Amino acid sequence: MERSHSGLVRLLGKQVDLKGSRGFESLPLRHLIFMSQITDQIREQVDIVELVREYVPSLKKAGTSWKAPCPFHQEKTPSFIVSPVKQIWHCFGCSRGGDVFGFIKETEGIEFRDALRLLAKRAGVKLERQDPKAESERTRLLDMLRLSASWYHQALLKAKSGDKAREYLTKRNVKSETQSTWQLGFSPDAWEGLTTYLHSRGYLDQEIVKAGLASANDRGGLYDRFRNRLMFPITDVHGSVIGFTARKLNEEDIGGKYINTPETSIYHKSSVLYGLSRAKQEIRKQDLAVVVEGNMDCISSHEAGVTNVVASSGTALTSEQIQLLKRYTKNIALAFDPDIAGQDALMRGLEVAWRADMSISVISLPEGVDPDDLIKKSSEEWQKAIESRVELMDWVFNAVSKQHDMNSAQGKKQAAGIILAWIARIPDPIEQTHYLQKLSNIINVNEEMLRSIIAKKNASSFKEPQPESNNTNQPKKDIIEQAGIRLLGLMSSDKLDIALEEDLLANSQLRELYKSRIELYDCRIDELPQDLQALGREIIMLSDDLGSSLTKEEREQEIGQIINRLKSSSVRNKLSSLREQIRAAEEQGDTQSLDTYLAQYQNLNKELSANPKSLNQ
Repeated sequence: MERSHSGLVRLLGKQVDLKGSRGFESLPLRHLIFMSQITDQIREQVDIVELVREYVPSLKKAGTSWKAPCPFHQEKTPSFIVSPVKQIWHCFGCSRGGDVFGFIKETEGIEFRDALRLLAKRAGVKLERQDPKAESERTRLLDMLRLSASWYHQALLKAKSGDKAREYLTKRNVKSETQSTWQLGFSPDAWEGLTTYLHSRGYLDQEIVKAGLASANDRGGLYDRFRNRLMFPITDVHGSVIGFTARKLNEEDIGGKYINTPETSIYHKSSVLYGLSRAKQEIRKQDLAVVVEGNMDCISSHEAGVTNVVASSGTALTSEQIQLLKRYTKNIALAFDPDIAGQDALMRGLEVAWRADMSISVISLPEGVDPDDLIKKSSEEWQKAIESRVELMDWVFNAVSKQHDMNSAQGKKQAAGIILAWIARIPDPIEQTHYLQKLSNIINVNEEMLRSIIAKKNASSFKEPQPESNNTNQPKKDIIEQAGIRLLGLMSSDKLDIALEEDLLANSQLRELYKSRIELYDCRIDELPQDLQALGREIIMLSDDLGSSLTKEEREQEIGQIINRLKSSSVRNKLSSLREQIRAAEEQGDTQSLDTYLAQYQNLNKELSANPKSLNQ
């Protein structure tokens, strides 16, 4: 007889999360057992605190656990808790929670299969290849892009037609080791070179098009999107190839100097920073992200040993890119000229960074020199330029002062117009006042007049984002329910098997968790029914806290006190109900029922006298 997945999971005693993972239902038993074993191995090897801190840098130690504002909803008081002992996380505000797989699924918006793949790579665990039918579209696209990057790289190394690409890299002094590390490649000038290769690996036309690697011609066939170009694989924050930037090698060729993979289900240009997967650890270590424009600027900096550098690939900063960087630092240094007199898109990007409470500075470079040029000249000068960076607004003041005559009325007017447009975007009133005062002193114009100009022109076209409501629609727990949760938390701390009258617990969820206390004690949350998992995690988190803050004797003493109080509360509820029944029996003249209710009332009163403590006292 076949077992259901949930039954198999319970049989194996494993925490295999198969929910939302279409395709696994067709896998044979040996694959399910493998899945169970591999997920446990990954949980053991991935430090949940380190994983969460990559996404939630504000995570701080609090006793034996770690705490931060929840990354999944807006809140003022931190209620997001991570337990390194139990290897789980839980938000007491929105009730989301789970293990490392659940966290990656929530933050990345991916299915379990892809979370498994991602975490296996992180843990250095090799996955056995599953039935292709069970692979998600995302998994197949990522595999295809990985193979394509390798194919392009081999073409750079071996293809006769790749001479010009190799000459370009030699001219730019890009070492062979760097070419291999960044997996630089070459797309031959052939209509179906890559497409033919991918067909040989079992990929279908529609998949190749979905990956952004080919386009359909008028006859229904495919032709390679990238031809006769130097290829830069673009990876996500975890190092998986998701697209390409391709540089033209012949100026006569059709198309822009640089072209990118089109928007696909896994590649979104506004959500990518080139080199972040390689730079993220050093960014956290240095507490600074250096943002350059070009891919070669980024590669050259890493080659020179300055590795906290990423590239925006010529675009203005987006809110998605800012959120990526915010996982690792709140400090951004821009190594390109942000054209203070224009580029409204750039100003919007910087405003997004300001709104996200990021600290922005500018790295000044010699005129007409980009980071790659400076590094080729002297890597030490590049280091010095980074160290000499200035706050963005101070740089704006300096740049505007050099471009305009600050002694003439016209010069002051032009300079003030530019600077006020930047000041208006500063969200912090103290910082805004500081720069208004600075501008007032420079041009000898009253500060209040400058404020009125900002108000009239409404220089910022963006309204300050309104925080989401902190109301998570989670009903408040009454004192009886809180006592039941604390009782199960105390029992979980020492894995106590105490016999309780089930009706002492306030609701059906607590009663079911009491019945499933073995799974609860072993932290097998995924084996619990879905509607019990959030409360189960809450109890597990509480048990960690109680286990570290109270002695065993104190825990046992409190268990006794809570049980007595719950019994008293239960008796009082029964007495209240009996009073209503007695009143009804009197009104109806039902003497037989009245006698029965009175006898029950007297017995309960005696019980209450023997146990006088109440939760309401």
